[in-house]
Amino acid sequence: MKIELTEDAPSPEKPGWPARTQRLVDEVRGLCATWLHEPLRACLGDFDRRLHDKSDRTRSHVDQQRYLATRQTLLQGRQVFEERFVASIDRAFAQIGTATPPTAKKPGLTLSLLDAVEHELTAALDQLVARNEARNGPLLVELSYRLAVLVAAPPLEGERLPLGPQAMAAAFRDASAALNLPSEHDVLLLQSLESTLVPGLAGLYEIINRHLLAEGLLPRLRAFPMARTPVRKQPPLSLETAMPPAPAAPPGKTTASSALDLLREPLIRRRRAGPAHNDAGLVATEEEWRAALTALQQRPSLIPGHVGGAPASATQLRRALLDCLNVAGAGIADAANVRLGDEQDDILELVARLLQSLAGAMRPVGKARALLGDLQLPLLRLALADPGFFEAGHPAQSLLGTFADAARDWIEDSDSEADRGVIGALHQLVDRAIWEPPAAALYTALQGQLEAYLAQLERKSQLAERRHVEAMQGHDRLEQARQRAAQLMAERKDPARPDGGLRGLIDRAWTDVLALTLLRHGEQSEAFSSRLIITDQLCGKRPVSNQHALRHGLETGLQQIGMPVEESAELAQWLFASDADPASRGPSTTSLAMRLKHRLGEAPAADAASDRGDGETDPRVREALQQLRQKPAGDWFEFAATQSAPVRARKLAWYAPHGARCLLLNRRGQPWENITLPQLAQKLVTGEARPCAARKPPTLPSAWRAMTDALQQP
Repeated sequence: MKIELTEDAPSPEKPGWPARTQRLVDEVRGLCATWLHEPLRACLGDFDRRLHDKSDRTRSHVDQQRYLATRQTLLQGRQVFEERFVASIDRAFAQIGTATPPTAKKPGLTLSLLDAVEHELTAALDQLVARNEARNGPLLVELSYRLAVLVAAPPLEGERLPLGPQAMAAAFRDASAALNLPSEHDVLLLQSLESTLVPGLAGLYEIINRHLLAEGLLPRLRAFPMARTPVRKQPPLSLETAMPPAPAAPPGKTTASSALDLLREPLIRRRRAGPAHNDAGLVATEEEWRAALTALQQRPSLIPGHVGGAPASATQLRRALLDCLNVAGAGIADAANVRLGDEQDDILELVARLLQSLAGAMRPVGKARALLGDLQLPLLRLALADPGFFEAGHPAQSLLGTFADAARDWIEDSDSEADRGVIGALHQLVDRAIWEPPAAALYTALQGQLEAYLAQLERKSQLAERRHVEAMQGHDRLEQARQRAAQLMAERKDPARPDGGLRGLIDRAWTDVLALTLLRHGEQSEAFSSRLIITDQLCGKRPVSNQHALRHGLETGLQQIGMPVEESAELAQWLFASDADPASRGPSTTSLAMRLKHRLGEAPAADAASDRGDGETDPRVREALQQLRQKPAGDWFEFAATQSAPVRARKLAWYAPHGARCLLLNRRGQPWENITLPQLAQKLVTGEARPCAARKPPTLPSAWRAMTDALQQP
């Protein structure tokens, strides 16, 4: 399908820019088009999944047909959507710096009913624009000034900024109109766009800013210049006049910063014992370090030497924060340096040490450490604003502990759908911590949201475990029934008769009939007794008094295991036909044997899972196996790391009382490797597995202890 430019969206002519301007604009457009390709594909893929989920959940066949029709339209119009989106951005670049054309005179307004879905879409677009502007404010300011200088125009704002939020919203409107979707499906498409394309826009803005910066456009531009108030020199004061008397705290109650003071003592002693402290420069104000932290949250790449997403060290954070604080005065000879105050620097040191101590309790490389690193700057911002963060029971501390435990326990770095769901839920919490004002109430709400999500995961895990245990119990009962049926058949068969051929296949099929009857009705039931009478008659152990009844019983039994009526009748005809009249047997023996063998499959081999492992030669393995059988199911075991997998904790949810089969589940209630109980005993003996607690101890208390112990060391 081709894009056709309509009359209401003419292709604008390129302004007469200088060659360098034209080259840079074309380069930026190329960077943008290349970058947009993958997020737009991911957006449409996510939209298709949302439509599929909605179609599965809806109870209305009409709505289901609409979802399926939209999926078909999407399949045909994917390329059109991408081309229209990129073309809209291209038109915005072509119009950059040009005067806005006068708006055509609109006809008089008339009253009309409000379309609720269209209103919802418009409101969602407005919210998307507002959130994008709030998240990427500094980057958008830099981009607007650099593009404005490039085309010799005033700073570009709103619709005039080609890559701004409003331009993206207009591109979405234009591209979605090409698909001609129902309005409620446009809302779904916008949600997919917000979850796939919008989170990465900061990276696109940073790429373009760096490209323009490399071309020499406003190299010293700072998004939020901070005006400083000159410091008035005061005459020296005595200690008595400089420090007003502190109010007395009520008995038994400590001040909000008492925990912080205790934690700072080792740092203060170390600072006094070290080289002379440089007090030159101005101490950063609250507004300044807030803005610097915001810049670091927007561009984590500014933290020098920090890779892999894990929490940064105090040295890395300090250097990045000072760089952001002093960027405005860079290159100015008499500009005063901005530094962190002693308390601010100590808070930074403590938060960095705590996060790194928490990360040390997790896998060396993995998504859990990266998620913890994403939470570092929001927690530092809160701790600088609220020293009560270091008090026991602070909501942010509670969230940090629950967050770290959830990342450690529920993320296995398997790139599974379950892992992606947990990571997405934790990312939502991090986003709220980043963009909402730091306050204890915010972290209380985040803690409640996380606890509700973890409770939902626990319920799903319990349901999955119950289903798998019931399935294994049913499979074990079926295996026992098959073994008993095979034993009864073996007792009645003539040893002189060979097991091969069609008659052997019929015996196998009838063994399945016995097993199914035994499983459904029990060995003492009347139904099973009648099946045994037929078995005795088929094996020649009991005289046949009524051949018609025997044949009917044979056909009925074979049909109960899924054999078609015609095929069961042909087998009965072959079995009861006279040897003196081969023609009366109907279809050929070879044809019947091939069909029956295809239905039954190969003869079952000895089931290794039915071996209890009592013949194990190693006495240590026998002892470990005996100990496993003496305990009820439910114990947890930790399996050693391999080249392809880290250390894993698995639950022995069930084991066969009369065999070797067992069921090992992960934290989400999903089966793990198919190993038997004797193999588990072998791993326990060799050290590849060891018992562990059902729940690991919380990581936060041990991280606090490790941090305070490290602080006390010289």
